Amino acid sequence: MIEISPTKIALANSIKELMEGKAVDNISIKEITDKCSLNRKSFYYHFKDKYDLVNWIFYTEFVKTVIDDKSENPKLLERVCFYLYENKTFYINAFEIKGQNSFSDYFVEIIEPVISVYLQELFKEAENKEFFTVYFADAARSSITRWLLEEEDVPPEKFISLMKSGIKEFAYHIVENNKNR
Repeated sequence: MIEISPTKIALANSIKELMEGKAVDNISIKEITDKCSLNRKSFYYHFKDKYDLVNWIFYTEFVKTVIDDKSENPKLLERVCFYLYENKTFYINAFEIKGQNSFSDYFVEIIEPVISVYLQELFKEAENKEFFTVYFADAARSSITRWLLEEEDVPPEKFISLMKSGIKEFAYHIVENNKNR
């Protein structure tokens, strides 16, 4: 088991608190370190930049707990939605990060293998399996981001239900159209 240093935790708590009131791009390393009474060297010893810190937070707070969960829980997408909803302000801000080392890209990197497992049986004969995985990972990121950013506060249970019914309807129409060919 990997031990998480108190310094990393302090830096994570600091940026999370700062992100409650301002965009990541408007937060300096100095603000992050001042807030937790650390210096810049401590920050750069642990992280290459503030975007790396945001990704690390997602990894340690969510991904690592899923990896450590030995129950083979198949409801990973639901768990993602509940986690993001519980930390909505932070992740709305995180998804706004654009460019190199963005959270959005990191999120897809994490979600692609999950979606690949879900799609494995469905597309086992497809020669473009990798394309479908990327397509649905991008669709998941896009719909989750839109959901978090909506002004109407849609609870995760309702969002998950809407996603599942949309996917079922989509699959049903594809099957029906292929029957007529």
